[in-house]
Order: sequence, then structure tokens, then C-alpha cells
Amino acid sequence: MAPSNTKSSILSLQYFCYPDEVGGAWKYTYEVNKRLARRGHRVFQITCKPREDLPDYEMIDGIHYFRIDWAESKGFFSLRRALREKIRLAQDHGPIHWVLAHNPLIDFLTLGAPGLTAAPRTYHFYSSWHDEEKINLTAAQKDLSVSLSESLKLWARLTMIRFIEWTSFFFAHQILFLSEYTRRRFLDYYPLKKTRLLMVPGGVDVEAFRPAEEGRRPNRNDLGLPESVPVFLTVRRLEARMGLSNLIDAAALIRDRLPDAEFFLAIVGKGSLETKLREQIKRHGLEERVRLFGKLDADRLTDIYRAADLFVLPTAEIEGFGLVTVEALASGLPVMGTPVGATAEILNRVDPAWLFKDASPGAIADGLEKFLKDPKPFTDKKPLCRQIAVENYGWEQVVDRLEEELFDFGAKFNQESGR
Repeated sequence: MAPSNTKSSILSLQYFCYPDEVGGAWKYTYEVNKRLARRGHRVFQITCKPREDLPDYEMIDGIHYFRIDWAESKGFFSLRRALREKIRLAQDHGPIHWVLAHNPLIDFLTLGAPGLTAAPRTYHFYSSWHDEEKINLTAAQKDLSVSLSESLKLWARLTMIRFIEWTSFFFAHQILFLSEYTRRRFLDYYPLKKTRLLMVPGGVDVEAFRPAEEGRRPNRNDLGLPESVPVFLTVRRLEARMGLSNLIDAAALIRDRLPDAEFFLAIVGKGSLETKLREQIKRHGLEERVRLFGKLDADRLTDIYRAADLFVLPTAEIEGFGLVTVEALASGLPVMGTPVGATAEILNRVDPAWLFKDASPGAIADGLEKFLKDPKPFTDKKPLCRQIAVENYGWEQVVDRLEEELFDFGAKFNQESGR
């Protein structure tokens, strides 16, 4: 590690990364790396291609992106070879001073790589891969008749994932968490204790995500939203743990309970459940009230936050932080969420009553009905939403703390290692 008063070469390891793909951990990696690069550090991002049309190398916002071909990323040994080749390309620019690992498989496959063994290694624990994969695999097989052999394959896959994760944790010099929830989950999941556990929250670009200026709210019709109807918004990957199926069921409950109440639900994001969610919307007869918007570009995303009336976070399982929650708050948008993961840590700063009783469709519907019947307690706190986001979650102050913690530790690491 370079001395703390000089600039460093940082190797960032992630399976996918923004802007190639959109998701909380991928967005976090990009936002942190971009700001570290602005501060004069050399940042090398090694990632895999989610599609073949992306270049092998490019510079984005000061970050050196080295991408692994899609085909190579699908094999264990081919991925290992490709990772080491990309590491060598990064090292052509000079020695690596710090390794920031954001994905357990990529981290595992780079352990012992030449030139990295002397660099301090920080593992970013967003959530347990084992937990997420168990949820996804179970959901995929829920409607099928699972044979004994399929059950054994699932058990073997999850066992291997646990081994990969625990190995990464063991060789990390420190573990970084975005919330107290993820820190507790790590301590429950990992049998050996780590002495260096660091908590720094996620963040939001408070300049990009901000309330609309007086009288200048984005035109809802241009965004595909109804003009005079309360708009609920959620921004989620369309995957099992995100709770979107429960949210759609909740919309059906509200429609049946309050037939005269008007509302519109906008779901932004993409993922493997898109077809099933469209079928669910059609089955409930909600085509005029619920719409999947897919992935939006940055400008339309900030506009849809400003145009909405309430943000909804319906997470069913595992919420390591919730970047979308603080994006909504920074936009001056009230947020209601399930009491899952770290959501309570954020919403308790604004109003604990904004937490649903649980993650069920009925509890979500109960909460949204409160807003429809009396939105004033929510709208009155819009300035507080913005204030809390600015004071606690601005990216610059998050990276200030992260940089200070990382590089202070780097100096101690070098001293203890005799370098």
C-alpha cells in the first residue's frame, strides 16, 4: 500500500459492474471508484461482460475498465485464466497498492495471483451469496417437482458457494459493511471472527437526485405516467427477493378494497422475472394500474423519482442497504418499505411509521392505503427526506470516510508488514 499522503493504484473486482448492468452493488462500485479516480487514484475495474458487444477495455469516468469475454466468464478455469490476464494488464501501469473485492467468486479466483499477495485486501460484504442463491434457486424450483438428484445438486452448489465465500472472508484483511444489518448477518454466517470490521453506508448523488424546482415537476405524460393520479414508484431488479410479486398482489388488494381510489404503480428495472410479473399483472386485471418500465437511462430515472408521489421498497428477503431508498429520499420523495434488512436503519431516521408491518401483500396494501387516504403526513416530511439524505448519505462524504479508513489501515498494514 502506498503511503496515505500519496495516490494509490486500486484494483476493483466485480462480476458485473455499472454501467454495463444496473443493481445496487454494481452502482455502489461505480460511484465509489469514480470518486476515487477523481481524487487522483488509479482505479482498475475488472469485470465480466454481460453481453458481447462491450469493448475489452475502455476508460469511463477515470476508471480503467478491463472486461472479460462472456464465454470465458462462464467457466471456472477459463474465468480464472482471464482474471489473471486482466490483472497483468492492470499491472502494466504499475504495482497494485490495494484490492477492493466486491464479488466472492471473482475474489476467490484471484487469491494468490502474482503481484497481489502483498497488497491489503478489502472485501465488501453486501449480503451473503449463499443466501441470495438459495432464494433464487428455491424460487425457480418452487413450482416444479424436485427430484432427489436435483436436491443433491442444489445442496452441492450451495455448499461450494459457502466454501468460496468463507475462503474469501478468511484471506481478506478487512471486511466492509454498508449497514449494521449486514454486519450482524456476517457474524452469524461466518464461523471465524475477523478483527477488522468496518461499516460505511452507501450513498447517493445529491446533485443528480434532488427535488424538482418549484413549479417545474417533470411532465408525467412524457414519462408514461398518468397526470392526476397518485403514483407509487419502485426501482428494483426483477428477481425473487425483491418482493415485486407481493407488491403487485398488494395493488390488487387495494383495488378490491378501495374500488373508488385511483393509483398507479410504476416498476422500473429488469430481470429474470419479467415474464412472470407481466403475467401476474394481467391475471389480476391491473394493466391500467401497474406497468413495467424496464431499465431507464439516468436522466429519465431522476425525472421519474421527481414525478412520483411515494416510493415503495417491497423487499421480501435480504436488503443489505438500499441505494434506491436514499435516492428517493434525496429526491424529496417519501418512502414506505418492508422491515427487511437495513431498510429500518434508514427509514427510522425519517418516520418509523413508514415501515410496513411485514413483507406480506396485506401489510403492504395496508400501508399504501394510509397514504391514499391521507397523504399529508407523508408530503409534509419531504424537506426532511432531502435533509437526511444530504446530511448522511452524500457520496462525497461517504467516500471521504471510506478513503480515510482504507488508507489509514493501509499505512498500518505496511508498517506491520515491514514495507
